[in-house]
Amino acid sequence: MAERISSLLRRSVDHLADEVPASHRLAVDALGALVVGLHVDDERFFLTGGDRLVVADGEPATADVQITTSRDAIVGVLDADIALQEAIDTGAVAVVGSLDDVVRVHDTLHAYVHAAVRAPAQTELLDALRGVAS
Repeated sequence: MAERISSLLRRSVDHLADEVPASHRLAVDALGALVVGLHVDDERFFLTGGDRLVVADGEPATADVQITTSRDAIVGVLDADIALQEAIDTGAVAVVGSLDDVVRVHDTLHAYVHAAVRAPAQTELLDALRGVAS
């Protein structure tokens, strides 16, 4: 059985904090106090900022931005099989929130990706996301 997306994201942000703390800080600063609700296939979890990025299971009491997608869509965007904008345009990724909040979440994603490419442990997590056996 594939590891849950929430678990992979939690492990990922923990590695970022340990391996590339300055880059992790940029992602934390970009997110600020926003709460991002995430629905990936049948999983419900959320991301918050503060002192560090935190991934929590379940539905948040309130979410500033709500993102709905699938594991396949995430892998497709990460592998450049589909551009993020195209995934949104085709409905593979749905994003709901105010324009300002959605822009902040986009900036957070950008900072997160820049951090992830610098963190050695991310390759293993990406393989787990893809369902590749180690």
